[in-house]
Amino acid sequence: MMMEEIRWKMVVLDDDPTGIQTVHGCLLITQWDEESVHQAFADEMPFFYILTNTRALTREKAAAVIKEAMEMVIMVNRDFGCRLIVVSRSDSCLRGHFPLETDVMRDCLYSHGIMVAPKTPFCPAFIEAGRVTIDGIHYLRERGGRLVPISETEFARDNVFAYHTSVLHDYIQEKGANPDDYVIVDAQSYDELYAFAQHLISDILPQTSSVVIRSSSSLPKAIAHCPDIPLLDKSILSPLTPHYSPLTSHPSPLNPPLFIVGSHVQKTTRQLKCLLSEPGTCGIELDVQRILDDSESLMQETLTVIQQVVDEHLTPVVYTSRQEIRCDDANQRQHLGQQVSDFLVDIVRRLPYVPAYLVAKGGITSHDILTHGLHIKSARVLGQVVTSVPCVMTNDFPYIIFPGNVGDDNSLREVYLKYV
Repeated sequence: MMMEEIRWKMVVLDDDPTGIQTVHGCLLITQWDEESVHQAFADEMPFFYILTNTRALTREKAAAVIKEAMEMVIMVNRDFGCRLIVVSRSDSCLRGHFPLETDVMRDCLYSHGIMVAPKTPFCPAFIEAGRVTIDGIHYLRERGGRLVPISETEFARDNVFAYHTSVLHDYIQEKGANPDDYVIVDAQSYDELYAFAQHLISDILPQTSSVVIRSSSSLPKAIAHCPDIPLLDKSILSPLTPHYSPLTSHPSPLNPPLFIVGSHVQKTTRQLKCLLSEPGTCGIELDVQRILDDSESLMQETLTVIQQVVDEHLTPVVYTSRQEIRCDDANQRQHLGQQVSDFLVDIVRRLPYVPAYLVAKGGITSHDILTHGLHIKSARVLGQVVTSVPCVMTNDFPYIIFPGNVGDDNSLREVYLKYV
C-alpha cells in the first residue's frame, strides 16, 4: 500500500523547541486551542508540531499538558477523519519524561475508543548530530567517528533525567516501562529510517487508527518524507522575503543581531567561548545568583549595556554565568531554571532595539522567548541555518533556535559569521 492511499496526519508533541531541527515547511504551534489545532490539521503539510515544552515541567504538569493537547487533537480530528501518527519527540540523549508522555498519549486515545498499534516504536536516533542506535545500543558519534555509549556522556548525568545504561532495552526498564511494549528502532542512516517509515505507513497504520511513537528529531522527517533543502542564507534577513512581515518601522538588517545563551552544558560553554573570540561581539554575563536576589537592578544594568553595545555597532551576546547552582531535588532545579528563563524573556520584552535576527541557545530558553517573549502562537518552519539549527520567521525578525547539545565548538560562531 502506498503512502497516499490512506489519509493520515502526523502530530509531533515536542518537549522542547528544538525538534524542528530536521524539517521545513510545516507549522509549529505553541498553543493547542481549537483554532490553532484546526489550522494545523487543515494545513497542506501532512504533519505539524505542537510545542509542549514538557521537558521543563514537573511530571505532574507534563502529564496534564500532554493530556490537554491530546484531547484537543482528538476532538479536532473528528472534523478531518485522519489516522493519527502521534509522536512524543524528545531528546536524542535520552532526557525527558519517559514513559510518562507516551503512556498519557495512549491512554487518551484508548479513552476515546481509538484503536492504537499495540507496540510503541522507540527511536532516539538523530542522524545529523551523530546520535545512532546499533544493535539496540545508543551512541554519540564524535567528530572523529568514535562511537561513545550515550550513558558515558554528560547528558546521562542530567540533574533531572539521569540514567545509567546505553542499552535501550535496559533503559526502558530503568525508567519503569516494560521493554516488550516497545519496538527499538536501530538506525545509523536515513536509509534505515525511511525503510522503517515505509513499514509504518504501509503495514502498521492500515491495521489500526493510530500509532504512538517515542523518537528524537530524525524519524519524523523520514515519516513525512521531508526532502533536504539548502541551508538558509542571508535572504532571510531581507524585509523583501515573502516570509517577512515588516513592522511599521521595520528592523534594518544592518542592526546587530542578538544572541541569548541560557544552556549551561559543557558543549555550549565551549561554543560561547568561541563566539566571543570574534571581535564584532561583546559578551554580557548575567550572574545567576543576582537574577535570584536582585533581578530588577540587574535588568536595568543589562538593558543599558545592551544599548551601549549596539550603539558601538557590536553584537550583544547575553549569557548566564556558567557555574551551575546545586539544588536539593529536581523540582527545585526546575524552579530555578524557570526564574532564570523568565529573566531572559523579560530582556526580550524590554529590548531597546530591534535586532536583525535573534539566536536563543538552549531548549528552555528558546521556548520561553518564543512563546512568552515574542508571543508567537503559530509559525512556519523555514529550515536550518546550519545543520540541526532551525529558524522560524516571527512578525519582527528571523528567530534561530540553537539546541544546547548540538554542533561542534565552532557552530555558534559559524551562525554569527554566516549573517555578518
